[in-house]
Amino acid sequence: MFEKKASIKETDKREKTKLQKKGMDVIRIVLVPLLITAALVAALYLVMDKITERDTLLKNVVVASKNLRVNAYITPDEVDEYFKVISVDGAAVSKDAYTSMDDLKEKGFYTNIPIGNGQIIYSGSLKPTDARLDKYQSGYEMTSIAVSNFDKGVNGKVREGAIIDVYAVDPATDELVKYAEDVYVAAAFDSSGNELTTDEGVAQSFTIYVKEAEIEELNKAINYGEIHIYQK
Repeated sequence: MFEKKASIKETDKREKTKLQKKGMDVIRIVLVPLLITAALVAALYLVMDKITERDTLLKNVVVASKNLRVNAYITPDEVDEYFKVISVDGAAVSKDAYTSMDDLKEKGFYTNIPIGNGQIIYSGSLKPTDARLDKYQSGYEMTSIAVSNFDKGVNGKVREGAIIDVYAVDPATDELVKYAEDVYVAAAFDSSGNELTTDEGVAQSFTIYVKEAEIEELNKAINYGEIHIYQK
């Protein structure tokens, strides 16, 4: 009788162990995939969070797509030719940077400084108007002038985009007289006729814009010779 009871207890114990093992197997089957799924979701969340953080840090800015000289005039129709929008690290961009091409298409403007290809455009890079240059909006002619003595006749590196005053020696008084002011330089050339587009080389002749009202006085300067030009 006692042995039978012991056998029953042993059987119950084995059954209980089997049930516990079976329960653990069920837990493993259910729990492990859940843990793996949770880990994958957490990893995906971190990746998306990083992507979102990166996108948040990026900022659209307008940059030049070509090199632009100082005092270049850009019409609204030319904006797409000379500028484009790119995304850059927002932390490296100041608040006065242009962020949309639409901001440049409202009306024509001038470049305030030489702008290199890929350079970010800031409000100080452009100017909406220039009293010295606006006179050419109604039209102009082009002519050439030359200086006979560079050392005495030219101040600074005069290149395309420069604004100059033109002087010549009046033979009647032997004095230096101003014959034209705020004249736009369209091109500069060395003594061999090669156009100079960098700071290298010595410019001795220049192609300039001329208003009709300035032609007579400039012709006097050209006829008198000994032309001096002063960059402003």
